[in-house]
Amino acid sequence: MKKITGLDFAIQNSSVSLGKFDGIHMGHRALLSEITEQKKLTPTVFTFAMEEETPKIYTQREKDLILEGLGIEREVIFPFHQETKNMTPEEFIDMVLVRRMDAKHICVGADFRFGKNRKGDVATLERYRERYGYTLEIVDKLKYENEIISSTRIRRLMEQGELATVNRLLGSPYFVAGTVQHGEQLGRTMHMPTANLVPAAGKILLPFGVYATTVSLEGKTYYGVTNIGAKPTVGNFKAGIETYIMDFQGEIYGKEIIIVFHEFLRKEQKFNDIGALKRQMEADKERAYRILTS
Repeated sequence: MKKITGLDFAIQNSSVSLGKFDGIHMGHRALLSEITEQKKLTPTVFTFAMEEETPKIYTQREKDLILEGLGIEREVIFPFHQETKNMTPEEFIDMVLVRRMDAKHICVGADFRFGKNRKGDVATLERYRERYGYTLEIVDKLKYENEIISSTRIRRLMEQGELATVNRLLGSPYFVAGTVQHGEQLGRTMHMPTANLVPAAGKILLPFGVYATTVSLEGKTYYGVTNIGAKPTVGNFKAGIETYIMDFQGEIYGKEIIIVFHEFLRKEQKFNDIGALKRQMEADKERAYRILTS
């Protein structure tokens, strides 16, 4: 997938969908599916650059992985500063969608807003459709259990630990991608070495606890057990993600892994000693294996 950033670009023949795409949930996927069906056009996503610290379900790297997997060929990450904030809706259509992106087909949600003071909407896009020669598709909000699917709803469900519903609304299981870091080596002393990830700034995590996961590494998938938390038994650390990868031997420091969360096992807890922690980790491993292979 080609990534385009900044203001100085020119692409052609675009079928484009616009939005924040935080989470790339089922509602977003309906938009993306529509633009990939325009066979003579290049499926292109337009989104604004986010501040690093902005709370988000998925980081930019994680979003890129999803978009590429869904068949998106180009992603335009547009700067959000004073100059772009002050574009009127017509200026945005003319200067960005038409001149820079050569948008032949545009697909947005029914509540899409754009331009200075968010004055542009789907009616604005429709009003200029014939002048600029693009086709327009408006997709209504999707619902699940009579409530609109939204990133706000998913973030709330994540806070509540409703992993099954989160995964259903996302359209695929929630995951974390990152580079394996050196940890405290405690797992090695218990003959259960773990891969440690430091969450990216702004990354929204599931509640502290232990989860049955799968781990993708260099094109292969392994079963895993993942702890999100501060490891209270051995000292309070900054919140991190620690994963035991089943049936894996090898050094993976500095390599990217993708941890996919399938089911909650238990809350994080403080044990009286390392022996009790090890026994619980063995039980977690056995339970996770049963879940992942059932």
